[in-house]
Amino acid sequence: MKKKLFCLTFILSVFATAYSENLKVEYYGVVSSSSDSNMIKMAQDIFLTQLKSIDYISVEDKRPDSNKTLKSTPDFTSDGERIIFYAEIEESADENLQKTWNCKFNAMNPDDKIYHTKNETYDSYYKILSGAKAAIEDVISDFRQGPRETFSTDGAAEDANGDSVKTFSGNIDIESLSGTWYGEPFTDKIMILRGGRGFIIFKNGATMNIKISIKKADSKGNVQEIEISQVGKSNASFFPELPREIALNAASSAAPITWTFTIKPGELTGIKKTLLLANNGISAKEGTLKTTWLKK
Repeated sequence: MKKKLFCLTFILSVFATAYSENLKVEYYGVVSSSSDSNMIKMAQDIFLTQLKSIDYISVEDKRPDSNKTLKSTPDFTSDGERIIFYAEIEESADENLQKTWNCKFNAMNPDDKIYHTKNETYDSYYKILSGAKAAIEDVISDFRQGPRETFSTDGAAEDANGDSVKTFSGNIDIESLSGTWYGEPFTDKIMILRGGRGFIIFKNGATMNIKISIKKADSKGNVQEIEISQVGKSNASFFPELPREIALNAASSAAPITWTFTIKPGELTGIKKTLLLANNGISAKEGTLKTTWLKK
C-alpha cells in the first residue's frame, strides 16, 4: 500500500512540475527618444513590476542600465527557451495638439524569430502605467502554445509527443518557400521562415504568427497544396477589411484565419478563409475570398 502511495505521489509530482514550469522572460526595458527621462524611468520600472505580477512567467532583468532609456532596439543575448520583452514609447500629438503616447509592446522568441507586438495609444502618460498590464500579458500569452510541430526537408518529423507529422519534401520544400512575400492589400510584410513558421505584419501595426503545413502532395512526395494558418488568438486588427466596431465584436469568437494555396515558382494562389461583412454590412461571418501571394 505504501509503495503504491509513493508511486502515485511521485507521478503527481512529475505532472505538477511539468505543468507549473514558468515561461522564462528576459526584460530589456524601454526604447524611446523622449526627453522626459523621469517618466521613461518610471515606465521601465512599472513594466518590470507588471511582468513579475504575471503568475505563469519568471522574469530576468536584462537592462544594461536600469536608469537609462534605450535609444535603439537592444542587443539580445538570450539563449535557450526564453522570450525577449521590451517596449517602445513615442510622443505625438492628436488633431487638437494634445500630447499622446504611442506604446508598442514587443515579445519575441529569439530562436525562431516568432514575435508578437501590440500597439496602444494613451492620452496621458499615467494611463500607460495603469493600463499597460493587459497589453503586456496579451503579447506574452500567445507563447503559451501547445507542443510545437517540427519540420525537416529530408525525412519524417516528430512533434513534442513523438508522433509523426507531415514534412516538406520533394521538389517544393520549406527552403524554397522561406522569404518575404506580398500580395495581401492590408499587409506590410509577410515572412515565411525555415521550419514551417512565419509571421504577417499588417499596415495597422498588428503582427500575426502563422504556421505552414502540407495539404496535398503527389505520389512522388512533391508538395502541391499547402495550408497556412493563424497561430494564437484573434484580435480585431487581423480583420482590417472590416469596420472597426464590427471587427471588435466578431474577433473574440473568430476561428483562426487560414489560407489554402497551390504552389507555383514564386507564387502562392488560393483561398483565404476569414471574416467577411454580412447582413448588408452590419455584422461579420466566416467566408472565403481569392488571394495571391508573390515572393519578393
